[in-house]
Amino acid sequence: MCDGYATHNGELAIGRNLKVAFMPWKGYNFEDAIILSERVVREDLFTSLHIAEHVVSVRETKRGSEELTADIPNISENATKDLDENGMIRVGAHAKTGDILIGKITPKGESDPTPEEKLLRAILEKAGDVKDASLKQNHLTKVL
Repeated sequence: MCDGYATHNGELAIGRNLKVAFMPWKGYNFEDAIILSERVVREDLFTSLHIAEHVVSVRETKRGSEELTADIPNISENATKDLDENGMIRVGAHAKTGDILIGKITPKGESDPTPEEKLLRAILEKAGDVKDASLKQNHLTKVL
C-alpha cells in the first residue's frame, strides 16, 4: 500500500503538522506561553465541533407520569430562563456546568394517592409532590 497525504504506514492520518514555540519568561517556570502563528488563529484552523446526543425518557410511574417542563419546584427562575415551555433548552443558549438542559419532574411520595386525591389534584391542577429529575450539563458548551 502506498502512503499519501492522509495516510501514514497504512493508517489514516488525519491532522496537521504545526510548529509551535514554548517560551518560558526569562527562564522562570511561571508565566509561560505557547506561541502560535497569527494565521492559525485568524483562519480558525484548529477549531473543532463536538456533538453529544442526550436521551431523556418520560415514563409512567406508580405515582404518576413524569413530565418535561420549565416549571420545576425549588429551582430559581434564573436557572430555568433558557428553557422553553416544554422544558428544552433553547437553541443558541450557552450552558455552563450544572445548567439544566432538559427540565423534567418526577412524582414522589411515600404512598400511592387514592382515587379521591388524584381527582382533587386534577380539579385543583396541583402536581402533588414532585422532584427534580432534570438533565444537567457537565461542562461549558453552546447548544446548537
